[in-house]
Amino acid sequence: MSLNCLVYVSLANQEMSDNHLQSMLKKAREKNEKLSITGMLLYRDGFFMQALEGELKDIEDLFNTISQDQRHRDVLLIYKKPIQQRGFPDWTMGFNKIDEECLDSIDGYTNFLKNPTPEFFKQKASEAEAVLDQFKHQLFF
Repeated sequence: MSLNCLVYVSLANQEMSDNHLQSMLKKAREKNEKLSITGMLLYRDGFFMQALEGELKDIEDLFNTISQDQRHRDVLLIYKKPIQQRGFPDWTMGFNKIDEECLDSIDGYTNFLKNPTPEFFKQKASEAEAVLDQFKHQLFF
């Protein structure tokens, strides 16, 4: 088995209520469980960052499907790379909705998480890894 991690960012095309996010997560978790995909989804004011872990073909196929989803735009692949072990082994899709309280508790990330942009993370992929790692211990729902 060859594990890989794919991380992308995107911008929402619509307002995302907590109910909408929960419904989306429920469907994603069911699908990911069938495909043995794990990962994490972060959301802040219309900005998404998602990590997908699993077999390369499975995560690439899922990313292609996600890229066509009309609920978001400006889907940008940040990185795709082989990994030795899963960073989110117990989650078919962990989730955190980043708010001001979360930001205030994170030294060093506040400035670029106040108004995140896909371009920032494309230029600084290591920052995407750091953000995902920071929030994997703070699940929202």
